[in-house]
Amino acid sequence: MVAGIDGFGWFGLVVYLSVMGFVNKGVRVPIPLGISRPLLKLAVLLRLRDPMKPQPHRLPRPGSKSKSETPLRPAPSSNDSLDTPTPSGSTKPMVTERLSTRPSLRSRSESKIGVNASAPEEEFSDPGHKSADSTADHDGSQLGHSKNKEERWSFPIDLRTAPVAGVVLLLITTTIEGSVLRKGIVGEEGVRPYDVLVLFISLAYISTALDSTGGLRALAFFISQKSARTPKMSPPSAEKTASGVQLYTTLYAFWFVAGVIVGNDPIVLSGTAFLGYMTRVTGITTPTAWTFSQFIAANVASAALVSSNPTNVLIAGAFELNFLTGYTKNTLLPSVITQVEYISSTAAVVAYPLLLVTFKTLKPPRKDGTAGAQAYIPAQLTPPDANPRSALLDPKGAIFHSVLMLLTLAVLVGTSFVKSVEVWMVTAPGGIIALLRDLWSERGAHPASTAQEPKGIDLGRINEPTSRYRARYSLPAIIRAFKRQFPTTATTISRLPLSLLPFAGGIFILARALTSLGWTSIFASWLAKISVNPAATIFFLGYFIALALCPLCGTNIGATILLVEILRDPNFSQAPHALANPKILTGAIFSTAMASNLGAFSWTFSSSLAGLLWVSILRQKGIHVEAREFAAWNCLFLPVLSTVASAIVLLEVEYFQ
Repeated sequence: MVAGIDGFGWFGLVVYLSVMGFVNKGVRVPIPLGISRPLLKLAVLLRLRDPMKPQPHRLPRPGSKSKSETPLRPAPSSNDSLDTPTPSGSTKPMVTERLSTRPSLRSRSESKIGVNASAPEEEFSDPGHKSADSTADHDGSQLGHSKNKEERWSFPIDLRTAPVAGVVLLLITTTIEGSVLRKGIVGEEGVRPYDVLVLFISLAYISTALDSTGGLRALAFFISQKSARTPKMSPPSAEKTASGVQLYTTLYAFWFVAGVIVGNDPIVLSGTAFLGYMTRVTGITTPTAWTFSQFIAANVASAALVSSNPTNVLIAGAFELNFLTGYTKNTLLPSVITQVEYISSTAAVVAYPLLLVTFKTLKPPRKDGTAGAQAYIPAQLTPPDANPRSALLDPKGAIFHSVLMLLTLAVLVGTSFVKSVEVWMVTAPGGIIALLRDLWSERGAHPASTAQEPKGIDLGRINEPTSRYRARYSLPAIIRAFKRQFPTTATTISRLPLSLLPFAGGIFILARALTSLGWTSIFASWLAKISVNPAATIFFLGYFIALALCPLCGTNIGATILLVEILRDPNFSQAPHALANPKILTGAIFSTAMASNLGAFSWTFSSSLAGLLWVSILRQKGIHVEAREFAAWNCLFLPVLSTVASAIVLLEVEYFQ
């Protein structure tokens, strides 16, 4: 038995580990019909769900065949005409609902460059989720049959729900008190969880809104085309081609610079979809090199500035580091150094050179195990034949959101010198301004409802007005009306990683629970025994956080929350050798900062929220990355990058403090 830990402490640890397991591997628990039926009725009663539509019973027309005698017709394809011929040769117009009198900015512009306008909604939709319209129609068709199958509900226990469920379980069993809940949400002593959440969501909205205007996509097209050149000794009319290595290098630099400015998650949100399109039109059959370089560059870049990653905000707030002189000066160099071929007297090859050499040397395997014909990075590529301006959906909006993002980041860094100005005071107004601008730009452009009503009276629909009236004021109906009125804004909101809110909030509370139950002090004493000097501290944390805690503790955010509590515990921070050598604590802080960013591309997708978003978008774009492949590539690159970053942190702590 561990000294000082009672039964509640062990129960809390089991709950914490179980939650981390469900975060990494979610499950769905089916709900019995005896419970789902009253829940469904309650949801309809509270207007949280549309009422189910009963199948209308129509009288057979004279001379028509019964349902059993009528052969089944195939479902009309998307190319079929809206006017479907009837057996008598006449046409029966189908009643359709036009969502808008004019297409949204997104659909108009993306049609110019050959991108599916509905891609964003598909990319971030839950595979098991159906829209309210389709659900209602589905339910109605089922109820029309004598042997209908009732809708089976299931409850997901995963990243979205497991942390909250764990907190509720600890509260019900009185394992933790209400004060722990408050500290996990409000924070104390410089650790403010709401700062992390507000900053992340606000900047995510601004950057996602910028992408919705087509700004990032247009810039990516511009960079790709600038890499193309007319071959020497060729006529001017000859097709321009781009060097595969040059285009790869250009995009890598773009991902890194953009990742420093806006963070890793916005780059994953906007850049991954672009890569899916670019690799397809340039004929790249195996986009592994391009997708992994984007993911790695964005996550390494996010270590440079405090505002680039929620983990950076958490560390800077917990140890009261100035955003510019206290944090960035110690992380910018390791972040940049891990991008170039340099480290002390050894010519270690890291990051970009490592990626380039690896993917230029290896060839993608075929299914039979032999090497493929096309290299990961082809020698010559044909850039997308599209005018970058045509990718701009809203030029004025692109300028507005770009300026707003730069101003928000500038004010965030500038006010970091003023302790009375908290992070949310700067970032929340920026996000609200971006949202209000989007709503204002779409005012009156998309009528809320232009549905056509059929003329005459249909006897089969006599019983429908009541359900239609109820559905009109239900939550799904309100959401559909909002999407019709503000389609681009609704798309932007749907692309936000909102699942981070309950996840991070729950993980904050669970980490605080470990502290109240005594586990953090025990972990801190173990770490103090290992951290005998700055070198041992920096390299141990650099490897352990990136290779173990990030993939196993509920993403890099969960790992950082736990590590901050451990580093702040007196058993570590007030240990005799730590007090005698303050460089031990300093090295631990900045090693945690670097490792939490590098750990985003550890050996599981759930090592970071960005990893979960990344693989989801790629799957929607037809690019499937298996978990084994993800682990194999990252385990090749991550140890090298962790070694280099830890070495640079050690040099700075020893010689530049």
